[in-house]
This record gives sequence, structure tokens and C-alpha cells, in this order.
Amino acid sequence: MDEHEIIDSLKRIRSQDMLYGDGRILSSVSTKPLDVAVEAYNVFSDVNALDVHVFKSIEGIEYDVVSWFGGLLNNKLIAGYVSSGGTESNIYALWAAKKLYPKRKKILVPESAHYSFLKAADLLDLEIKWIPLDRGFKADIPSIKECIDQDTLAVVATAGTSALGVVDPIEAINNLCKETFFHVDAAFGGFVLPFLDGGPKFDFSLENIDSITVDPHKMGFVPMPSGAVFLRDESYLHKLGISPTYLPFKTYTLSGSRSGGAIAATWAAIKYLGVGGYKRIVAECMKNTRILCSELGRLGVEILAEPELNFVGIRPNDLEEIWSSLKAKGWNILMDKKTRSIRIVVMPHVSGEVIRSFISDLEDVI
Repeated sequence: MDEHEIIDSLKRIRSQDMLYGDGRILSSVSTKPLDVAVEAYNVFSDVNALDVHVFKSIEGIEYDVVSWFGGLLNNKLIAGYVSSGGTESNIYALWAAKKLYPKRKKILVPESAHYSFLKAADLLDLEIKWIPLDRGFKADIPSIKECIDQDTLAVVATAGTSALGVVDPIEAINNLCKETFFHVDAAFGGFVLPFLDGGPKFDFSLENIDSITVDPHKMGFVPMPSGAVFLRDESYLHKLGISPTYLPFKTYTLSGSRSGGAIAATWAAIKYLGVGGYKRIVAECMKNTRILCSELGRLGVEILAEPELNFVGIRPNDLEEIWSSLKAKGWNILMDKKTRSIRIVVMPHVSGEVIRSFISDLEDVI
């Protein structure tokens, strides 16, 4: 096959999938990346970020990215790197915790946490103590108080849960973690909460937070895969360093070879949009979220939790039948079995027009 045949074949295969621009994808926590971010990815697509002795430029670009997040997350001493996504970042955070407290194994994980913590516990030989949720689907503080002790390795909180987009009571949990590693999984909320006025606090201004996960390939408009994991300072890295015999430096990341393209794309997106650009986008998403909630209220559809992010979990009567009927009408939506709800993520590609169309179809099937 020549180049044209290959690309044409891939385009035909890709045409079987939905596009974000179609406006029918309501379940995804990602959106179409910025053109400038895709172009930046291509410029550095052949760069391995591990090989800084070959590709010196990527180290400086990644330093710029981490420093930018330091400003966003209120920590001038921040350390970290661009990962492959939230799963790697969450595993890395608990690896760092294990290095700090090698004799401890118990981790307190809310029932709403991402499934990557199951992988982390399995890989790192940790024991999960599941924390129940309160009536607002947030991690239950009295249960954490009851379970946390000198044998607790880490406590996990989520800023934007996978099913309902709920933000755990992170400030309250912070107050309980004076002698325990505290990790915040803000894979989704990390590119939303900093741009909201008066949103819940989740960053390093809370003195007991040790690490934070953020995913630029979600609300950051960066191509897949691009995650990020941040530690309070470089002292954590010293316990994680490995010195390969064939490399002239220590490496501190969980993955070995890493995409220079993902780092460059993240750099391009944050430079292009900046704090002001992200604020405008998040404000538009939240405005559309409020419109959606208002229309759902008009139809009498139950919203499980008051949205703090651009994320809505709904539980209509005849849930499974309505879910199937909406899918038959061409809507890409997910149903969460545990909360028995349909999740709708009001991403930037979900416009007011899309919401009106969805509400019209929902009203029909109801």
C-alpha cells in the first residue's frame, strides 16, 4: 500500500466512529484537541523524553509545563512530569507513598474512586479499605476518621468522580492526614476547578496534600495520551530515582520511554489558551451545564448530585429503557451500574444547541 491508500483506509475505518464535532457524544471526558497542540505533538513525535542526553530541548519544555502547573496549583516548589494518563499518575503517587512509608500497606479509598486504584493496590501489594459515601456521593468523613491510623499508608480523594463528577470534601480530609500520605485524583477536575470562582479547594495550598493527578487530555484540549502527576517538592523524587547503567543520569518516572509529543502538545495548549482562555471555556461549559439541569428539572428527571463541575448524573424513571432509547436515537451515553445513573459530561463540544436537541429526544422517550 502506498501512503495515500494507507491514509484513505484509515479514514474509512475512522468514519465508523462518532466525531466530537457531531455533537452526539455526551459520555466522554475528552474532546477534540487543539490544532496547535496536534501540530506541536507532530513536531516532537520522534522525541523520547527519557533520552534527554539526545533530546535536550524536551527537558526545558517539560520544566515549563510543570512550572505552569505550579502556579495553577499554588506551589512554587512543585515537582512532577507528563505521564500517559490518570492510571499511571495514580499508580505513581502510591508508589511515592510506599517509598515514604515502606512498612505501611493500608490505603483508604472512597467507593467512588477510579478503578486505577485497584491496579495500584495489586501492583504495589497494598490493602484497600473502602470508604463509603455520604448522601451527596462524597467520601464519608466520619468513616475516614474511624479508619485512619498509624498503619495507614495513604488516603485518596477525587476531584471529579468518574460516575457523577463529584468532588470529595478535600479540605476536611486534608485536616485528617497530618501523618499520612494524601493523594488527590483530579484527572478531570484539575482543568476545571482552578478556573472556577469560588470552587472547592483541592490544590497544594492545603498543607497535607502530597500529590495530585491532572489529565491535560481531558479538559486541557491535548491529544491522547497526556496525563500529569505532581508532588509537593523534589524531596519525593529522591526516593524514586533509578540509575540505569547505560544512561548518564537518574530517572524518576514510572514509565521509561515517554512521548516528547505529549509534552510539547501540553506546552502548546497551555501557552495558546492560558488561564484566561481556560476560564472562558470552563465558564461556557458551566453555563451549558446549568441550562441542562434547568431543562432536566422541567422534565422532572432526578439529578443525583448538584453539579460542581460540568458533569451531570441523572436517574430517570425506567432508566435502562430510556438509556436504550436514547442510544437508539444516536446519543453516545453511558450508564453507571453502581449509582444507577446516566452520566452526561458537558464538554466544550456539547453546545447549547446540542443540549436542546438532547432534551427534545429525552422528552420524546419519556
